[in-house]
Amino acid sequence: MSTALVNVLSNIVRSAPAIFASRTCREALRVMFQHPESKCIIVCNATNEPLGLLMCDRFFLKATGRSGVDLFYKEPAMKLMNKTPLIFDISTPLESVLATAMSRPDPMKNDCVIITRKGKFAGVVYISDLKRS
Repeated sequence: MSTALVNVLSNIVRSAPAIFASRTCREALRVMFQHPESKCIIVCNATNEPLGLLMCDRFFLKATGRSGVDLFYKEPAMKLMNKTPLIFDISTPLESVLATAMSRPDPMKNDCVIITRKGKFAGVVYISDLKRS
């Protein structure tokens, strides 16, 4: 594996907030508002392994579009996360990440890609950053 490819991917990794799988939608919304610069929230287990992805724009629409807001707030955030997000190790070639990301269905094409280091959450990559690299 070329070091240049690893460096390119590691240079575009962004930080993103993470929450535990046990958190409620209300707690996830609070995290979202505390990190307005982030497009997503990562749901992790107790050992910091990513389990799912909450895209903030979609999550916010669900939060504000429901009639039973009190019930929504109490639901586990896991119920609304994408349970099959793209997850790649930091050593994956940038070209592979981009090709896989672009082959997703249209509604998910702009979803963040979760990056791990030895199986632990390390950050996210935005599709716009992948395309520019």
